[in-house]
Amino acid sequence: MINPINLAIVALICGGLMKFFWQMGLENKVDIASFLTIDAFFIFIFTIGLFVYLKQPFVLSGRMSIAAALAGIFGGIAMTTVAYAIKLGGAGSIIFPIISLETLVVVILAFIVFKEPVTLTKLVGLGLGVTSIIVLSR
Repeated sequence: MINPINLAIVALICGGLMKFFWQMGLENKVDIASFLTIDAFFIFIFTIGLFVYLKQPFVLSGRMSIAAALAGIFGGIAMTTVAYAIKLGGAGSIIFPIISLETLVVVILAFIVFKEPVTLTKLVGLGLGVTSIIVLSR
């Protein structure tokens, strides 16, 4: 059954596999720019396949095109800095949990920009998540 939680679980597994393969490449001393180029190429091919499968035209407003471009720029910076952190000797078991704190950025911005409610349950969940990340990164 397709629902938001199941989709999030698929994203969790695929995201974890993606980061594992990044670490594998970096442990094998790949050229970072070349590796990220192939990575981005296959994301592009996947996206084209999605358009074909859904029989959907490309439709995006100018404002949302800017948002997508900014997401791509920040994503590129994030991927590059992660790659160099590992290439410079950082252990993936430490680097990736630290990066997982990006959730805090999303939650804070969602609260400020979209006025999403911050409940006690969400705060406790975030606190537990941050605590687990800190423990994992040691």
